[in-house]
Amino acid sequence: MGEYDKYICTTLEKRHLLPGPTPEQRDRLAAQGKRISMEHMHWIDEEVIPGAYYGETTWIWPPSYPNQVTWEELAKVGYATPGMFPHVHGFPELLSWWGTNPDDFSDTDPMGMQMDDEIIPLKSSWVAYIPANLPHMPVFRTGVRSQIYTRPTLHWVSGPGGVYTREKDEKTKEAEAAKKAPPTAREVEPGESKYARYMVYGTPPDIKRPEFIRPLDPEFTRPMAYIDQTVISDAEFGCDTRWLLPGGRSKAGRLLMDAHTAGHGTSIAFAAMNYDDITDLCAEVELWIGGEKHTVKKNFWAYIPPNVSQGPMIIRNVSKQVFFMMSWPMGEGISKYPGGR
Repeated sequence: MGEYDKYICTTLEKRHLLPGPTPEQRDRLAAQGKRISMEHMHWIDEEVIPGAYYGETTWIWPPSYPNQVTWEELAKVGYATPGMFPHVHGFPELLSWWGTNPDDFSDTDPMGMQMDDEIIPLKSSWVAYIPANLPHMPVFRTGVRSQIYTRPTLHWVSGPGGVYTREKDEKTKEAEAAKKAPPTAREVEPGESKYARYMVYGTPPDIKRPEFIRPLDPEFTRPMAYIDQTVISDAEFGCDTRWLLPGGRSKAGRLLMDAHTAGHGTSIAFAAMNYDDITDLCAEVELWIGGEKHTVKKNFWAYIPPNVSQGPMIIRNVSKQVFFMMSWPMGEGISKYPGGR
């Protein structure tokens, strides 16, 4: 066991915090060979990895995939199904629904994002930057409780809070206490929205990444969304995300990140789009933490504490499309959310 093994998590923890069904119901469904459309791979916080930021990675599968059971079918037999309400966090949050066609970000199902009293319609893959204490929730625009997806979709979340809480905003609490309907939001076109600037749909071609992030190989890499203060001026937490595509099976692999040290925490996630086994990375990642070499072959989140060296980071033998994400605090967020260890 190395000193820094504890900073890498390859398992799904805190299943009791996941939206329905309950862990017991999930186990019964698995024993029956059935699968739900929203399958979590990871739930990360400072209790799962010492001092870590919060994060989730989730695959959402269409009902046409083998052994899928719909939310409506589960509700009929009394199983818990995911509920949504406007809620707040005391820290900024990155929240994304992203299509899995690496060459076309618009190839996804339509959704909406509620921020305070606005619902922003979304017709393409997206990452939302949610400022701290802003009421928000994803909105499924089909008018049913759970959207019927027509293609696989990646849902991921990252934020600098140590332990996740989902609290209803005060207006919703007051309305429910008065036995009134929670306050409603109205749909607003992006050009008229005060919050549209917090929606990010891709990576500007002229973006300048930190020097420790290696240039992207266009043959095997597709940039997704990138957020820093040049993209959102008041961002306190940002990210670099991309699809890594199969191919290029050299022994040297693909160098993604040089060795460096930061004065704040860093989150790193890898997840393969592999319906047959959502734990299998279908690749091999070599990640150095504090001078220790770690070789990981399962989907994972890693957290690098402040002032601990990280990198180099290399990926090899990619056999299926892999999601890669790094997130870290910036601007005023560095002093507010330095991370722990």
